[in-house]
Amino acid sequence: MTARILTAVLLSFAVIAMADEANLSRIAVIPVFSDAMENYDTEELKNAAEGIFLQSGRFEVVDASSHSDYQGLPDDQNLRLRAMAAELSIDVFMLLDVSSPNTEVSHGSADSLFVTRNTSVNVTGRFYTSEGSLLGSVKEKKYSGSLPGSTSVDLENLALQGVLLVTQRSLNEIFPYEFTFTVTGGPVFNIPIGTENGIDKGMIFSVVALSQGIPRSAEEYSHLSSHGILQITGSTENSGTGRLVAGKLVQGARVTAVENSTPGILAISYAILPTEVVPGDNLTGDEAETTRLVNQAEFTGGTCKWGFSLTGTLLSGTMPRMSSVGIRGEMGTRLPLASPSLALRVGVGFEACYLTQNTRADSISASANTATIAGTASADLEWMFSSRFGIHAGGIGRLGASADSWNVTDWMGYNRDALPGELYYAEIKQPPVSFSAGLTYMIY
Repeated sequence: MTARILTAVLLSFAVIAMADEANLSRIAVIPVFSDAMENYDTEELKNAAEGIFLQSGRFEVVDASSHSDYQGLPDDQNLRLRAMAAELSIDVFMLLDVSSPNTEVSHGSADSLFVTRNTSVNVTGRFYTSEGSLLGSVKEKKYSGSLPGSTSVDLENLALQGVLLVTQRSLNEIFPYEFTFTVTGGPVFNIPIGTENGIDKGMIFSVVALSQGIPRSAEEYSHLSSHGILQITGSTENSGTGRLVAGKLVQGARVTAVENSTPGILAISYAILPTEVVPGDNLTGDEAETTRLVNQAEFTGGTCKWGFSLTGTLLSGTMPRMSSVGIRGEMGTRLPLASPSLALRVGVGFEACYLTQNTRADSISASANTATIAGTASADLEWMFSSRFGIHAGGIGRLGASADSWNVTDWMGYNRDALPGELYYAEIKQPPVSFSAGLTYMIY
């Protein structure tokens, strides 16, 4: 029942996208699996895949089930596909394969009578041209999760979830969307197609100039320099808008946009953390200072589209007699200031660090260690001086507990808290603010 309702909803939404199919590729979905145990409703799974293709606005779905070559032996597959393509004007085939369910049984501990079962189903989509050439394949495995032995598994719903994932992935991996347009305006560019043709807000496209023969003027030469990454920032039924994430588009150029995955950014940075410390007992001179600078190297990876962003950072810091390693994860937004070269990234997240310092007593281990965690808020300016390379600078605020409890191992091998007289730093306070700068590299 769940499968039928979900399929009906997909097909009802897909009707909107069927208004203009004159220039759409024609695709046929053909189930190629046998289901002797009748675990699945083959027609429902086929309709679910067709609904995704219709909803995308990129395909016209062809029902080939009445054709004499719809079913047959695998050895004759290429001949059958060519025959159906010729008679029904089919451009692309999806051969849908769903495996028989596989169940793993777990009895828990040796003296337990409690039994659980975890059932899995493999779903594969293989895509062929009208000539029978393989374009590519997409595979997904869906699990029911561990269920008590008396609980039944909805195998059809499990297979349906796999079919939907395979079909959705194929739109990005096998059939990236492509369209052409003439560059007007900027930094926000008008796109002559919209949701009716499958263009949605947030989609990312690689853009390159479309050659129209040998350039005959300096203006036509400049048009050929158009290239970059474009993100759809708004979409109506028949039109949309986009903003460059990287590159440049020359006014009046004719360009081709091909769907791409989300661009990413890598950064290597140097950070300074002004840090307050409480020295250990009986220290004098430089070792008794209460303010230190932590020098930290940071390696960051993050998303690079406009809007919602995620970043992850590896940290490695040092100051006299102390070192640290850690991680930072943040989520936030990336805002265009002067698209595409200048952007502001703001975010909030957490930072966890493992700290190690030298000890002063021979009766304990040579190092003491502890861990800290803090909440973070950051702001970072990113400037791309080329299509891929750039620089960034910013600051991070922290709110967290101090490192005031250090673990050591004594001469008998027991772990205990270190005493202030055994340490160079009895306490290291979280730096409320730190500053960083470095180089960035965009991946697309």
